[in-house]
Amino acid sequence: MANRGRPTQTKRQRERARQERARMKTERRAEAKVRRQEAPARPSDHDPDIAGMSPGPQAMPDWQREFFEEEQRAKEAAEKAAQEGK
Repeated sequence: MANRGRPTQTKRQRERARQERARMKTERRAEAKVRRQEAPARPSDHDPDIAGMSPGPQAMPDWQREFFEEEQRAKEAAEKAAQEGK
């Protein structure tokens, strides 16, 4: 059988690479921790998407209300024209 010196070297290289990855990961975690500590606090009870809303049915936005009213007037005018035509 041949000598088995090569697998030992590759194993050492793999182990060094693993240790380097672990070291880099630890550094990234430490940097992220510092970044989170230095960041300004975010308000936990405020969501800008729902600011100003209250529980329950919501009022229609102005543009939607205007569109709905225009459709209603057009529908009423069409019904009135159909009844006058009879």
